[in-house]
Amino acid sequence: MANDVQEQLIRFPGYSVEETAEEEVSLRPDDLARHKRVSLPFLFIWISLMAFGFIMMFSASFGESFVNSSIYINVIEDEAALQDLPEALRTEVVADATASAARQLRMSVAGSIIAIAIAIFVPFRQLLRPGLREIAYYVITALLIYTAFKGVTSQGAQRWVVIGAVQFQPSELAKIGVVYYLSSYFYERQQQRKYKPEMEAPWDKKESDLKNKHRETFRDFTRPLLRMGLWVILVLLQPHMSGAIILTVLTILMFLMGKIPGRSLARGFALHAIPLLLVVLLLFSLLIPVFYDKSMPEFVSERFAHSQKRMDLYRDRDSVDADGRRQVEQAEIAFGVGGLTGVGLGRSTQKLNWLAEAHNDFIYPIIGEELGLIGTLSVLLMFMLFLIGGFFIAARASNMAARNIAAGFTFLIVFQAFLNMAVATSLIPATGISLPFFSAGGTANVIFALAAALILCVSKTGVQRNPLLVSVLDHNKN
Repeated sequence: MANDVQEQLIRFPGYSVEETAEEEVSLRPDDLARHKRVSLPFLFIWISLMAFGFIMMFSASFGESFVNSSIYINVIEDEAALQDLPEALRTEVVADATASAARQLRMSVAGSIIAIAIAIFVPFRQLLRPGLREIAYYVITALLIYTAFKGVTSQGAQRWVVIGAVQFQPSELAKIGVVYYLSSYFYERQQQRKYKPEMEAPWDKKESDLKNKHRETFRDFTRPLLRMGLWVILVLLQPHMSGAIILTVLTILMFLMGKIPGRSLARGFALHAIPLLLVVLLLFSLLIPVFYDKSMPEFVSERFAHSQKRMDLYRDRDSVDADGRRQVEQAEIAFGVGGLTGVGLGRSTQKLNWLAEAHNDFIYPIIGEELGLIGTLSVLLMFMLFLIGGFFIAARASNMAARNIAAGFTFLIVFQAFLNMAVATSLIPATGISLPFFSAGGTANVIFALAAALILCVSKTGVQRNPLLVSVLDHNKN
């Protein structure tokens, strides 16, 4: 009977011979069969977000782009004739208001094409190779370490790396890396535990039970915790508080979804995590005075002074000077002026040097000013659809790694979007987080496109009802 079932199952794409073993068939519903196409609804939602985001980014950036690209040139090349002209007529301004948008469009289109190609042509199983996971981890770690020593500093933070003509933040790559690395790692550990009797070597059986328990705890909990903890520390040192918070939240989420055995989780937290945290704090308190000639409280206070100012602004706006309040106040003015329907696309005045970072972190108020409440709610609705679509793909995924990757990347993009909106509406303190697919930053859009590509790649492993397979299995059962 089992052989007959296997023969029927093999006729349907997506199943391997190993997966159609009798014990595997009994573990999933009999009326399910795999499909090999990417999720077209999710693809449509993602492309719609990209298109809407580019339109708003162009609208919010053309004023600043015009100023930044302005070049004063002589109206004539003849120096003698030039001197005869009044000073006001000697030069003219040449500028390109589309420079920022054109750069964003090139990066976004290139990233989207690569992402769609990955989603369509790369089998998901190939992404779970341990070697690929380790390469990704060490590349991101090297970039974060390089940033700590040689990174580009801007606005008091050393967060950027320049490679050729491309400038990006390795912390953005780390967000993708957390989800990918932990999803693949925990799935590998799950498979090792599942087939442990066959994999266990004779000398392992002679070791003490306590030693085996600690080894399993280290593999299940402590090793991934140490690796992700290193990333969080390196991002904190930039300093990039919001990036470290997102990395921490993603790490916790992946640990909760990783199906770590309860005993390993309890032992790891009590016997490994807490002592390691105390050791790290002790090391920092000893080493900071040596390298920075400051006590640890002084170092933290100076390093994160900007975060303290933002907290003061959030708690008591009147305690901050006018310059400190300007950003949040101008954002509120933008929302107020927009009203229900907005002043019209491209007609914002706040983006004309009133609201800083209007094309980047604070693009959401510009949407509110130009498109009104209808526009801001439309953005919120699109991200909600993105969330539902991503979680739907995760729910239909074929294994734990696929589910965690789809759910993790969906959560990352939507969580960051909601944080950005909350900052723009003064619901939480300012964090300096961009709005995915909307804020300026071509490399960031490429990274988010990669996340969307992996979600689409997972959608190929999903399951759907196949009436023919149902009838075959029902016939064999009878």
